[in-house]
Amino acid sequence: MDEETGTRKAGQIPIRYIVIMVAIAIVTGLAVWLVPGDRQTTDQPPPLPELPATQMTDADLFRSVEGDPAAILEGNRARAFIASLRDDGAEPDPNTVFVEALRLQGDGYAIDAYLLFRFAARHGHGQAALLLGKQADPAFRDEDVPGLLKDQPEQAFKWYSLAAEEGIDEAAAQLLAMRKRLEDSASKGDERAQRLLLLWD
Repeated sequence: MDEETGTRKAGQIPIRYIVIMVAIAIVTGLAVWLVPGDRQTTDQPPPLPELPATQMTDADLFRSVEGDPAAILEGNRARAFIASLRDDGAEPDPNTVFVEALRLQGDGYAIDAYLLFRFAARHGHGQAALLLGKQADPAFRDEDVPGLLKDQPEQAFKWYSLAAEEGIDEAAAQLLAMRKRLEDSASKGDERAQRLLLLWD
């Protein structure tokens, strides 16, 4: 053993150390190569236009449903549609918005359709308000409506009331049916139903 160390030239690095250094250099090179740089890809689509300021703010119209941030992203079609209608400076026709909402709903874009129904309802479209009421009403089981829009009787009351004010008889009938269901549940001790009945007072 002493002979081996004696025959090694001064300053010579053992092979195992050289192998370790080469391995470290390779790993470092791979890490630098794999970490993304500051360059931005050019194949991303341009951002969608923002809604112009109106009496109804963007945050009011397009706020996420029940705090779900995904609703904003899914609402891009609705946002772009409203912006395109406002290109001439006029306020969009609620009936045009309602028809587009029906189309989007049929194509499976439930959040976009919801936002357009909401826009139309707030601009006096009774049928849009009725549909929003049915979406929120726990008595309806529509599989095309996302879960976050269902079982919201307070919202159902609000939209049915608005539709009834616009002369939609079916909305008035749904309000009456909803009240009867709540009275029945409240009489059995359902505290939520008891609270909801205060909406009619």
